Amino acid sequence: MVLVAGLVVGLSGSGRLLAPATALAIGCGSIALIQDLRGPLVAAAFLCIAAAGIIIGLGTNEIAERDCREMWMSGERVTVVGISHTYLPEGEQGSVRLRPERHSGARKCVWSAPIRAWGTGPVRPGSRLEIVGSWRPAGSPGRGPRPPERRGWIVAERITSIDLGSVIEHPFLAARGALARRLWNAYPQRWAPMAQALVLGQRETLSRESSQKIARAGLAHLLAISGLHVGMLAAGLFALARTARLPTGRAQAVSVIATMAYVALIGAPASAVRAALMVFLWTLTRWAGRASSAFDVLGLAAILLLLARPWSVVEPGFQLSFAGAAAVGYAYSSARRIPRVRSLPPLVRGIVLSLLTSIAAVLLTAPITASHFGRVAPAAIVGNLAAIPLLGLAMPALFLSAILSGWPVVSAWPAAAAVVLLQVIDGLAGALSGFGWASFDVASPGLLPMLAYAITLVLLVQAFHGAWERRRLILFLGPLVAFFIVGPSIRARTSSDRLAVYVLDVGQGDAIAIATPGRHWLLVDAGPKIRDYDAGARRVVPFLREQGARTLEAWLASHPDLDHVGGAPAVLDGVGATRVIGSGRVTGQSGQIEVLRWLTEQSARWYKAAEGSRVVIDGVELSFFHPDSALFESEIAAPNDFSLVFLLSYGEFDMLFTGDVSGEVEDRLSLEYGEALQAEVLKIAHHGSATSSTSRFLSAVQPQLAVISVGRGNRYGHPSPRVLRRLQARRIPVRRTDRDGTLVIEAKRDGSWRVRSAAEGY
Repeated sequence: MVLVAGLVVGLSGSGRLLAPATALAIGCGSIALIQDLRGPLVAAAFLCIAAAGIIIGLGTNEIAERDCREMWMSGERVTVVGISHTYLPEGEQGSVRLRPERHSGARKCVWSAPIRAWGTGPVRPGSRLEIVGSWRPAGSPGRGPRPPERRGWIVAERITSIDLGSVIEHPFLAARGALARRLWNAYPQRWAPMAQALVLGQRETLSRESSQKIARAGLAHLLAISGLHVGMLAAGLFALARTARLPTGRAQAVSVIATMAYVALIGAPASAVRAALMVFLWTLTRWAGRASSAFDVLGLAAILLLLARPWSVVEPGFQLSFAGAAAVGYAYSSARRIPRVRSLPPLVRGIVLSLLTSIAAVLLTAPITASHFGRVAPAAIVGNLAAIPLLGLAMPALFLSAILSGWPVVSAWPAAAAVVLLQVIDGLAGALSGFGWASFDVASPGLLPMLAYAITLVLLVQAFHGAWERRRLILFLGPLVAFFIVGPSIRARTSSDRLAVYVLDVGQGDAIAIATPGRHWLLVDAGPKIRDYDAGARRVVPFLREQGARTLEAWLASHPDLDHVGGAPAVLDGVGATRVIGSGRVTGQSGQIEVLRWLTEQSARWYKAAEGSRVVIDGVELSFFHPDSALFESEIAAPNDFSLVFLLSYGEFDMLFTGDVSGEVEDRLSLEYGEALQAEVLKIAHHGSATSSTSRFLSAVQPQLAVISVGRGNRYGHPSPRVLRRLQARRIPVRRTDRDGTLVIEAKRDGSWRVRSAAEGY
């Protein structure tokens, strides 16, 4: 912990504590030598470790400050050449991790970490790529120091393969690419991304829907190659070696070497390196004939990893990995010594031990997940009991199918078994994520609440071991810590002075959910329905249920295009709506027909929103500017021009919704309403099409933020570069669902507001 504290101080760029720590270390060491006292000697050792951590952190931070990424401006066009670490099949979109060799800038800089780009395959690990695109810094600087790799990414316009790379030069990358390709070809398209994630830790092709569902169920660790995967692999390899009648020492050596090779193959993530180091150190102590504590091995593994990768200390993967391992190790060893647990039947004892270790892991990692991801998932306590055994069965089948993929007839058997297990895991995640208690959005706790929480856990551990004289302090600190951690979130959710607007990531379409201060829900559009993709069923309904929305107070259909109302049948069947608001224009499009059929069957109320209409719910007012009555008399008006245009007002805060109206409508509204259109936030019309967002309209609205609901790599080229240039010329910040994911705009009656996105901390 002393080394960790020193590293954090050094990585933050603060070297002011180095001189006092060094002086105190020298002073304590001198006293220990003169007086022959143990206390000052221990203090001197701790201070020296802290000073060493500060020095290492400062040196690492100095290199990071000279990183090339620090010299790029947002939106700057860049060209980077480097070695790919990622596999992307042809036509698939995802994140590409690149070890850069050089870039187009003339300024001198260093590459202190790999860089990430968002682009389209094919991409093969080990190949030399040239990526041309624009630089996008991360959405938020975060609470503390951020490693260079997490400071932004490149939105690739073009990815060119210069050469495929040499197997001799990059053996592990070549092997990773071959294994990823085999997994992709051996499994149906629905399950291939999950197979790659479980075997290689590669989640680039995994859909956002699947990732979020598993995260809401508290099972995100299944998708990261963690100690669980490495431990299973090491144990399995050791068992196979012993089955082959190798001596114990040789079996251990085979297990360690193969485990290290696997960790190198998957790119050596922090959690996997930690587990591999623990396997190696534990085996080393057995060879040396010395007893070792699991916590000693864990601590030494942490020190070795931090010395090699100082930035790991601020990354959630490292923190969750070591906290989870410590919690599981302590809970398991302590619970096994409880007489009542030891007296249980073997099966019941195993379930109880699993439940206790799962509770301990969730308790210890809760402040970490709250701080980094703003979420706590109690569902993990129950989900792990079933998910971990299922994963233990799936992993051998996944590995075997990949190894045998050269013989399709043979590999089909383990692949079929793995698909069944993946379906069960996916179904379990879906079932758990559907419960309201599965996960909770929480306010990110500060340093003091996290410290108080840690102190309380320590006191509880002491109380468990018999230190009951501290129970009064424990009973006092427990509720206090709980208030600090969950209080801000509860106040935010129950506050009568909070409006939340969620611009959902539904692909190439629109779906915007509005939570009023009284926790009534409105929904503008419902996302697209294209072939087998129904955004209403796969994105909107799960989101509303996760947020605890029982029904919609109103559903607003901006206009009847399928990219706006295609998901409506699933939403209206899954959640329902008290009333439906639309323009009243009947076009006969299939999406609109489905909505009208639902209205007829449910006898729901339909309201026509025309120019001058107003709707007020919980102090939130919707003022409609369009469509006007003259438009209905026109025979040549485009369907998009019947879109609802309305201003959402809550106290001093305003947000303007524009549907898919054209520039002609925008200009007419600008001339007719002028300053009445002014809003803090503007929902850009028609997904950023060049036919909308005119200069006159932007001048009338004067937004402080523009949000664009748009799909990744859409065939329309949305948003238009011309629109982006207009926004940039007016210095209007832009948030986009294709890059940031779901956006949430939170506002108070006094006009204060903020925006957050899935890219915060990306």
